[in-house]
Amino acid sequence: MRQLGERRAMRSQWRLLACVSILRTAVTRVLPLAGSAGWWVTMVCLLPGAILYSMACWGLKRSGRAMLSGGTVCFFASAALLIDGVSSMTALITLFTEGVGTQGTQLTLAAVAAGMLLFSLRREGLARGVYFLRLPLLALLALVAGGYLVKAELDHLFPVLGSGVPGVWAALRAGVGMGWVFLLPLLEQPVAARRISETWPPALLCVGALLCLNLVIPHEQLTLGATLGDTIVQTVAHLGPMLRLVCVCLWMGTLFLALGSACSLSAAYILAPTGRSCVWLPGVFAVGLAATQALPLRSLWQTLGAVEPWLLAALGLSTILSFRGKRV
Repeated sequence: MRQLGERRAMRSQWRLLACVSILRTAVTRVLPLAGSAGWWVTMVCLLPGAILYSMACWGLKRSGRAMLSGGTVCFFASAALLIDGVSSMTALITLFTEGVGTQGTQLTLAAVAAGMLLFSLRREGLARGVYFLRLPLLALLALVAGGYLVKAELDHLFPVLGSGVPGVWAALRAGVGMGWVFLLPLLEQPVAARRISETWPPALLCVGALLCLNLVIPHEQLTLGATLGDTIVQTVAHLGPMLRLVCVCLWMGTLFLALGSACSLSAAYILAPTGRSCVWLPGVFAVGLAATQALPLRSLWQTLGAVEPWLLAALGLSTILSFRGKRV
């Protein structure tokens, strides 16, 4: 029962990380290109990851294994988590500087965030904390969704293709790799005997959230080509003062928890093939993520945008190779 409880806590942590990663990518990269087509383009972008996850589940069942293993897949999972952590750190600090108007530079605020992370990077404790917070977070999200649906207009879902086929293709290229996060549960012991449906809760939640945004925010506003801070802030701009505060707090809290989860899980996966653990490695990763904020913001965000679409390909290829290695 204790082991089952730990697995459920780890599943909650992964689901939070998945939702934050998907929503952050969709809001900052897909919606500015797809506009009113953003909700269904995001759903299409998630399909490759879901298909690869289903194939990996089938492969695990055929091979009689409970989870993925091997140095290559663990390395790429750890690297993908760190890259995603840099994106979350950049989005969080930009929300402070450009969204809320907090005094300070990207680097100083990132150092403060990393300092706070050092107190919350114990893997078991962080997962249990996320598990404890899951219902309050869902309740706040439902409250914000209600605020959006009150102002929803079906006209905002048109044109169905957004700015046209070129914009849809650009959005697909920018978001096609966001389903990489679906493979992470396969590196952990399963909660239930049938794990094929693990990807559906976070996927449906994220697509539903994006549908709410498309119903409220006009296509023209979504495709203004604004900065990173503007793309995040526009997700709360149409809410009333109280709900706007709730939504900003949700962004900050979930981005912070996703940062901690990325550092903690990355350290665990990189050391998994050796069978050892290192209590200070997650803290080193947190400091490293903060140090990336010393780079020029525009160049850093463009580099991340060029790398992120390839995360699914790298992690998927390493997963396939892990099965080949077992057969050999």
